Amino acid sequence: MGKRQAYTIGIMGAGPGCGVTHFTLLFANYLAAVEWKRTAVLEWNNHHELKELISVCTGAEAKAKPASILGVDYFYDGGAEELAWCLDKEYECILMDFGCVRDGKKAEFLQCGQKLFLGAFNEWKLKSLIDQKDWMGKGKESWNYLSVFGGDEAKREFKRRFGLPFLSIPYAPDAFIIERDMAVFLRKIWRDKSWIGKKS
Repeated sequence: MGKRQAYTIGIMGAGPGCGVTHFTLLFANYLAAVEWKRTAVLEWNNHHELKELISVCTGAEAKAKPASILGVDYFYDGGAEELAWCLDKEYECILMDFGCVRDGKKAEFLQCGQKLFLGAFNEWKLKSLIDQKDWMGKGKESWNYLSVFGGDEAKREFKRRFGLPFLSIPYAPDAFIIERDMAVFLRKIWRDKSWIGKKS
């Protein structure tokens, strides 16, 4: 019997500052600590935030890939080569932080087994979200639309106008601590991958 293929999860934002990296870390830590999955995170954008994270958490400059923190393997400056390497190993889940739409990784995002799209509903970020409505519409009924910023009224109006339901991610100031509310939320995403697009 052959080796089981790792499950790939793509995470992308409508614009900068939507919480993509923070949510990627939360989900990775949940999968490793709660679901007991061997998990890798690829930073497939040019923001270099994981390199800084690794330096802070390990006290040393990030040099070798992957760097392991609390049971999750992190690949800073990730890409196709790192993904191929991960797929050849025993990882069960591979999360890819694609940054925001304008970082140009749409094709890679669309190839992932699960697609999580983050938007922000703050007034000063609504334009970047609305500008992506046609792109987001490609994933209606199959992508998961999430947000951590902005009010419920703006989310309801966006759903009414464009048919795209965004669910609020529970507040989680520390990406390495999975509180009960966050665990319940992430469990739904992980265990029932079709639930978000079908509920208000």
